[in-house]
Amino acid sequence: MIKKIIKILLVLCIAGIAGIGYNFYQTEHSKAVITTIKEDKINFFYRDDCKDCKKVFNQVYLHNFFHRDIEFINLNQEKNRKYIDEYNIHTVPTFIYKNKAYAGTNTAHLNKFLKKE
Repeated sequence: MIKKIIKILLVLCIAGIAGIGYNFYQTEHSKAVITTIKEDKINFFYRDDCKDCKKVFNQVYLHNFFHRDIEFINLNQEKNRKYIDEYNIHTVPTFIYKNKAYAGTNTAHLNKFLKKE
């Protein structure tokens, strides 16, 4: 009986991890059109083919998994490119929250920004 419960829990854990992995991939490669910028969220401007964006994507995704306060905006989606001029984005990854912006991959700076400090 205990072995059966352990097997069921193991299968559920594996399924959960696989689901998170699939959601991570879907989020990273999403070409969703963002029609309005949410001022109450951290707006993460990235490109899914950018090596610097990939460096921080795990950290950003994990933060959002727990806090649900990030809007992912893939600039490879042609209709999202209007935000480049609107928010004066010169490089990716760029994070914008209210009147603050951070562009870069420094883990310590990014952690501070994600905590909205």
